[in-house]
Amino acid sequence: MLTPSTSPSRTQDRMLDNLVRSLGKSDFSDVKARMDGLTPPDPIYGSRPDVTAWKDREYIFDLETDVSVKGAHCGIKWRDFGCYARDFDARFFVVVPEASALIARIRLALLGIEAEVLTI
Repeated sequence: MLTPSTSPSRTQDRMLDNLVRSLGKSDFSDVKARMDGLTPPDPIYGSRPDVTAWKDREYIFDLETDVSVKGAHCGIKWRDFGCYARDFDARFFVVVPEASALIARIRLALLGIEAEVLTI
C-alpha cells in the first residue's frame, strides 16, 4: 500500500525538484518546469514535457516513476518528444528512479525512440 510519502505523485515531485536544482547548478538557462514558481514548458507535438532547458541546444526531460514508466501514455509522449528532438536537434531524456532504468531503456528500444535515460 502506498502511503502519502511514497505515492507516485510525491515521488515525481521530489524527482522534479532534484532535477530542476541540478539544472540550475549546471549552467542551464531558460529552465521551464511543471512546478510551482516556474513557467511550465510549452507542449511539444501535443504533449507537455515535465522540464525543458537550454544549454547549447534545447533539452527535454520527461519524468516517470516506477509505476508510470510502465504505462501506455509513455509511448505517446516519448514519440512526440523523440520526433521533436530529432527534427530540431534537441536532446531528449527520460528521467526515472534507478530501479526503473532498464525498463525505460527497453521500452524506448521497443518503440524505436532515441532518448537518454537518467536516474534520479
